[in-house]
Amino acid sequence: MRACYGEALYTIPVNVEFGCPNREKDGSGGCSFCPEHGSRAAQIADAKSVEEQIEKALAFAKKRYNAQAFALYIQAYTGTFASLIRQKETYAALLSLYPFRALHVGTRPDCLSEATLSYLSELNSTIDVVVELGVQSLHDVTLESLNRGHNAACSLDALRRLRAKGLKTYAHLIVGLPNETPAMWRESVRGVVDEHIAGIKFHNLHVIKNTDLARQYAQEPFTLLNEYAYAEALIELLRYVPSSIPIVRLATDTPERELVAPKWHMAKGQFSEYVAQTMRYRGISQGDRIENQSAPKSVIPQKIDLKDGSTTFWNETYRDYYHPKAGAYAQAQRLFLEKSCLKKRLEQGDVRVLEIGLGMGYNTLEALKVAQILRKHTLHVKAIDHDRLLLQKSMEIVPESLHVQLLEALFTCGKYEDDFTKVEFLNAEARYAMTRLDEGFDVIFVDPFLESNNASLVTLEFFQTLRKRLKLDGILVASTALHVSQAGLTLAGFDVQIANDENSDIKGVVATLSKVSKSLHVKEPYRDPYGVWSDKMIESEHQKGSLV
Repeated sequence: MRACYGEALYTIPVNVEFGCPNREKDGSGGCSFCPEHGSRAAQIADAKSVEEQIEKALAFAKKRYNAQAFALYIQAYTGTFASLIRQKETYAALLSLYPFRALHVGTRPDCLSEATLSYLSELNSTIDVVVELGVQSLHDVTLESLNRGHNAACSLDALRRLRAKGLKTYAHLIVGLPNETPAMWRESVRGVVDEHIAGIKFHNLHVIKNTDLARQYAQEPFTLLNEYAYAEALIELLRYVPSSIPIVRLATDTPERELVAPKWHMAKGQFSEYVAQTMRYRGISQGDRIENQSAPKSVIPQKIDLKDGSTTFWNETYRDYYHPKAGAYAQAQRLFLEKSCLKKRLEQGDVRVLEIGLGMGYNTLEALKVAQILRKHTLHVKAIDHDRLLLQKSMEIVPESLHVQLLEALFTCGKYEDDFTKVEFLNAEARYAMTRLDEGFDVIFVDPFLESNNASLVTLEFFQTLRKRLKLDGILVASTALHVSQAGLTLAGFDVQIANDENSDIKGVVATLSKVSKSLHVKEPYRDPYGVWSDKMIESEHQKGSLV
């Protein structure tokens, strides 16, 4: 928007009551996912006239976003389902109420007559016109099940006719429709992209009260996407959208009182940042599946030499080192390996290790060295980290060739294997990654770096999840010295012992499964009741609780 208009534009949604060709006169029928009010914006819900709608929406945008420039958006129902005369009269009247910079018209593929297209093209010479086209899916079997009232060919034809008139088009697609697969979502994306759309709006499927879809869901619930699952689907789809096409929307908004499912607990802004951050961490970008993009240059952070000969990075965001000054080798050996009795366990049989926070890979490196020296049983490691690019950066500075081999293998294919070691790298946010695991582990390493900045790794709920994955005789070792972490472990059902090294700055705790339930009067732990709160929100809520 800034590139096009010189400033950001904020849409002012309006319901002009044109209705929909897919509904009966009494308002019944329509697409199975669409509510009775035709997706009218919440901020204008109680307005009694279009003038009041615009007034309320302008006030809302100015107050909430400090907005200065606006686009009028004919959003609810179908913006071109009226006679040409009525369309002209309505749009002219609305545009006279405020100096809008652009006009967005929401409509359906089967409601674009030649007369309407010619009018919009003519209007486009005086104000920037964008047609927001509800494509939703390019699969006829889906469109029929949704009672959409048109087929995929109709959508593609509409996109071509709009382009022929020189009109910008934003295609709307729903991700997560019943019986559609990721391959089908990708086909829909590629289909609209091939028609040279000007922008794309993604909507995760919402089941809204008093819709046919809600009634179907009540009778036979179907799978809906939670925050993490939708983010994974969306990230993959974005890789098939050319980098030149703006992504205008990432997720759906539905008022809480109208929503049946899915119930999200991740804020809209947090979700957008999570998607962007995940793509940055993985070293992927919009359009990289279909464009010959040069790999972004990885900026190597400041290298720090530690006392034991290991090297680490200075983290500019957290203003601290990734490892204690005593050294990464020392921390791995004296805390994680020694306190977990890893050597003894490997002497007795195969050992399964779960590492939360692989980071630069020192803990896994030192563990696989033990397995190689013993050469008796196999070490199986599942290593989780959100930041894949850290592996690539670490290759540039770690001192050992074996370490480089490990990092390179995990970075390129997600697996490392030798005679007595098998390491699998799960490149995902830890809370999401845990939902994909169903096996038990003998040893769990938790390395949260700075707990207050990675609070999601030391919450009561996360420790409860880890408890379910730890075998009865297993052990959890964490590089955390916070009382709040000890409280979380205790309340999650662990017996906890401090494991600080008196001769260095290596600090940690050791936890084993407790045989008795505890409800001690301990410091309030970090909480993350839905498993999606940001680290900042977890810390903020904890501070609020501490003040009570």
